[in-house]
Amino acid sequence: MHTNKKILTSILIVSSLLVFSGCNDKKTEEKKIEVQEVKKSEVQVHTMKKETYPIWVNFSGKTEAKNNVFITAKVAGELKEVYFKAGDTVTKGQKLFKIDDRAYKAILSQKKSSLQKDRANLNLAIANVKRYKPLVQKGLAPREKLDELVANQRQLQAIINSDNATIKEAQIDVDDTIIKASIFGKVGKSLIDIGNNVTTSDKLVNIVQSNDLYVNFNPSSKEVFLLNQYKSEKYPKVIVLPEDIENIELGLKGKVDFIDSVTNETTGTVGMRATINNDKELLYPGTFVNIKLFVTDKIPVIAVHPNTLSQDQLGFFVYTVNSESKIQKTQVKVDYSNKDLVIIKSGLNVGKKVIVSATSKLQENQEVIVNEVPNPIKK
Repeated sequence: MHTNKKILTSILIVSSLLVFSGCNDKKTEEKKIEVQEVKKSEVQVHTMKKETYPIWVNFSGKTEAKNNVFITAKVAGELKEVYFKAGDTVTKGQKLFKIDDRAYKAILSQKKSSLQKDRANLNLAIANVKRYKPLVQKGLAPREKLDELVANQRQLQAIINSDNATIKEAQIDVDDTIIKASIFGKVGKSLIDIGNNVTTSDKLVNIVQSNDLYVNFNPSSKEVFLLNQYKSEKYPKVIVLPEDIENIELGLKGKVDFIDSVTNETTGTVGMRATINNDKELLYPGTFVNIKLFVTDKIPVIAVHPNTLSQDQLGFFVYTVNSESKIQKTQVKVDYSNKDLVIIKSGLNVGKKVIVSATSKLQENQEVIVNEVPNPIKK
């Protein structure tokens, strides 16, 4: 009897262990199933279509003053006055310097005195001709004498004309002792101090007109060819910024006003120039700048944002989502790119869904949930 009880107890214990073990196996199996269920990632995609975008081309260049002149004296002498302060904005014709004019005024006075003397002689010659004419007509005086008097009158008239010319020249010298600005602009500091003798070869001051600036840059001949082929405006507009400044809202606006007709044989580039408005004088001549040149917004293209594009050993590629909602790597060829957009030459067709969100944690053939968004390229 006692033995039967022991057997029964053993059976019950074994049964309990089997039931408990079965439960554990079931839980383990459920856990395995849970681990195998991978949560799908959500991605943002844009369905490719041909659209028009404002296409800008980026260049580097340098500003240049529209007018940059050194003022020199037209007459020599001691510098007596300076009528400006360094940094002043001056207008064309404004007084800048005064040179000692005493010697020039003395010469002018001498020339005027000579004129008065010669006029008196001319008046006498005219009177003599008038007196002799009737006498010759009546045969009371020789013809030769009248001819001599007429010749003398004409000679004196020529002297008078010469006097007037020398007086005009002397007056110009007197006027030139006041040195004036030849252009509108900002004046630098005087290069010669008061009291020094000035010659006509001395540079007295520099005036720079910078309310409008030239911007010189050198695109390649290929870029100029494409610009001329696709540009929407005869004189393309530009936005100019100092180097290392990205905020386009701060840029100065202008237009291309010159494209050279010859390619530089050494560099393969073409000289190009734009004029920009600089009324606030934010930029100075000689500044290195970045130029954004507008090409067109009329040509439909397939384009992606630069952040969408990646590169491997085969070249450029983008991640796309196929009809089964799985990720694919799609190799593409680039036609043109800048900081704002990448124009695709081949590899992407209309209707392709390109992933525009972060792709660092994605893998090929991974199944994803698609969320359609607009193209991130700014228009």
